[in-house]
Amino acid sequence: MSAPAWQRALHERRSLGVELELDAVFAAFDALGRPAGDVPAIHVVGTNGKGSTAAMCAHALTGAGLRVGLYTSPHLHRVGERVRVDGAPLSDAALEGHVEAVLSIESCISARPLTFFEVITLAAMRAFAARAVDVLVLEAGLGGRLDATRVGDARVTVITSIGHDHARYLGDTITAIAGEKAAVIRADAPCVSAPQRPEARAVIERVAVARGASLRVVSPLSRPPRGLPGAHQRINGALALAAIEALADVTAGPVAAACASIGARGPAALDGVRWPGRLERVAWGNGSVVFDVAHNLDGVAALAEAFPSASERERAIVFGCMEDKDAGGMLAILARLGAPIWLTRASADGAREPRTIESPCAVTAVHERADAPALARACDELLARGGELWVCGSVYLVAELRARYVQEARADELPLHDPMRRR
Repeated sequence: MSAPAWQRALHERRSLGVELELDAVFAAFDALGRPAGDVPAIHVVGTNGKGSTAAMCAHALTGAGLRVGLYTSPHLHRVGERVRVDGAPLSDAALEGHVEAVLSIESCISARPLTFFEVITLAAMRAFAARAVDVLVLEAGLGGRLDATRVGDARVTVITSIGHDHARYLGDTITAIAGEKAAVIRADAPCVSAPQRPEARAVIERVAVARGASLRVVSPLSRPPRGLPGAHQRINGALALAAIEALADVTAGPVAAACASIGARGPAALDGVRWPGRLERVAWGNGSVVFDVAHNLDGVAALAEAFPSASERERAIVFGCMEDKDAGGMLAILARLGAPIWLTRASADGAREPRTIESPCAVTAVHERADAPALARACDELLARGGELWVCGSVYLVAELRARYVQEARADELPLHDPMRRR
């Protein structure tokens, strides 16, 4: 099915890349009337765990009776997944109107076109205003200092684990990356942070002091929330609860009361949260597939920690990454798990060709594309035997294989990559 014209126009903006300045997006925000500009927001930045932390915040706040707008990126199957109200993603029909409204004012406010991410961010803010949300949870797309999500009224800042990623835009040292993330800390607005590497923590502490913001470094919960497995989610869960506790201190009325009720429930308020592609196990045939969007060293290390050390089930790892990622480093971590590794390539632009990867370990099979019949056959045969398939290395790869096994294909939208079809 051909994608509608507005979706094609939107996706064509991916070629514009990333614009590291905010003048255009703030000018557009003003021209739109600053939609949802006065709604209290939790702003989530970091390298790993942003989406899970944001999802937990939104889940708990919705459960406490608030109308919650959640903005995240990227999406797995449909762009409306990025914009959620009370847990439900925006429909294509609703998103179309907001995107077109943003595009209609573009030529009047900027000497440059808005990027894909900027358009979607502004469309999300319009959608949240239209639905009269009580509170926002905004996940930064890249960095923080120059991210379009800064249009929101961040009353609380959350900094998840900081590691090496996106060096082209954020710098190649932890200190530089931490500076980009910590720049979102606002004067007199509390900040909560995951435990960080010493050089990152020093930057965060320095910025918080300079801006008069309180800083709280969390300790992990005793268990991960039910719905998001993995020891690393204990930290993300602690961040979510600390952020909500901080929001109670800087708001009033129903928002503050709801936040206080979450504090009284504690970790139980996070139970039942769902966030696809994060150690997500899906039964298929006689076996199961585990999807995880880990795409950098820290993310793959967290996946490895969750990988069962012993199992009677046959297992294999399907791995593919983007060109700008440390493929060798990630494969070195995966090699220690002892399962066969099948290298492949997602159908997205910028995906790494598997035969160009200098692997530090032996790989069992190399498939040039994730939609290749040979890979599909190998996966299906392993699952038919009751085996377990682990898919990681790229959001695009997870989306492609998830569309096959969960059958959430994106037939109504111009795909960023072609979903595999069951054969």
